Amino acid sequence: MTSRSPRPDPQPDTPPASQPPVERGELLGYSLIGVLAALMVLTLRAEGAAKSVTMGIYLIVLGLMFLASVFYSHKTFLLRGLAWFCVKLSYPSTPKMAYFYAAVMVAMGGVSMLSGLGMV
Repeated sequence: MTSRSPRPDPQPDTPPASQPPVERGELLGYSLIGVLAALMVLTLRAEGAAKSVTMGIYLIVLGLMFLASVFYSHKTFLLRGLAWFCVKLSYPSTPKMAYFYAAVMVAMGGVSMLSGLGMV
């Protein structure tokens, strides 16, 4: 009868495989903020029906960022901030609120775009 000693952990300081390492992600975060800012400026400068279309695009992009915060919050500070918003400032306080916000934003953006195109 042989007794086996447990295997030592090869790298004890690494996080478990289920939690990816947190990255600062300044370039990605500022790029996403720049996209939102550019869309907002386009919306403010647009006239007539184009304003509804660009606002719809803005809302859809923001909704997709909420959705991305569920899966990629480890990549950049902006997505971590959106995930924090869902957990700390929402009721019920759960990360699943990001799905709700994404659905609401995409739906409102779709209606806004359809309205601007004269389909609603």
